[in-house]
Amino acid sequence: MHVFPGGRLDPADLVAGAALPDPGRIFARDARRASSDEVEYRALVACALRELVEESGVSVPLADLHLADHWITPEVEGRRFDTRFFVAPMPEEQQAVLTGTEAQSVCWIRPAHALDEHEAGRMPLLRPTSRVLEYLGQFSDSLAVIAAVQERPILPMLPRRIVADDGSVVWAMVNGRTGDLIEGDVEPPRFWELTGAR
Repeated sequence: MHVFPGGRLDPADLVAGAALPDPGRIFARDARRASSDEVEYRALVACALRELVEESGVSVPLADLHLADHWITPEVEGRRFDTRFFVAPMPEEQQAVLTGTEAQSVCWIRPAHALDEHEAGRMPLLRPTSRVLEYLGQFSDSLAVIAAVQERPILPMLPRRIVADDGSVVWAMVNGRTGDLIEGDVEPPRFWELTGAR
């Protein structure tokens, strides 16, 4: 399975997040966009910065990190995640390297290439990852991505299984906080997305 660098919040992320500078009061604004409160959002940013260094050896300035998407695991799954995705330009003087034991390899590639590899069956991706890559692939460079994500509404995307009155099952994308319909009749998660087995 191929994923973006990331991981769960550690208690230390709350402390690190509280210490992050915020001269423009962006944390309060972005916390709302992340369906979060400011304390949690600061911790999420601290976690993203920490995990990026731990998993790929890449360190980006705080000002370069931007909220891009938010996904929640379907209710039918045993292990659930509430995940925010961030984007940042790759610092020219740095190179992603394998730094730890969580991953078998690390690469920094263009979204279109990752999606081509996924379609060819060589790069398994979970739906949130592929959907984020599809979004990123619309833009010519990281500056265009960053400009777009700053204006983009960020909704907590939750794939939901719905049983109709006749017993048939359909899947929809709903707002994970309000339950409002975002997209109807979406492709259901694949077996390996739910189980991790191929």
